[in-house]
Amino acid sequence: MNRIINPETALYMEASESYSFLALSNGKFCLKSRPMKFFAKKLQISGWIQIHRKYLVNHYFVDHITEDREGLCLQNGKILPISRRKLAEVVKWRNEIINSTNYKKSKF
Repeated sequence: MNRIINPETALYMEASESYSFLALSNGKFCLKSRPMKFFAKKLQISGWIQIHRKYLVNHYFVDHITEDREGLCLQNGKILPISRRKLAEVVKWRNEIINSTNYKKSKF
């Protein structure tokens, strides 16, 4: 059965070879039989960003960047790694989201 998932209810996506795991806001995971690359462009249009070769993150659920700047802390307490190559892009993206007039901090 192929379920359609609303991207606004998903916290992050994790790549695993030719599969992708979608972490949902209700604590469940959804396995997709496509590589993360398949979803990346569509999700990035919706405010998602690739922070690591294995992770795409939904901005609605980001809390902060860790002090050591090596991880992104989500509102549920999960910390995902930020690759050194992506750090400047992630910091810029996070600042733009916070400073935008459309920014709304979701309740978790």
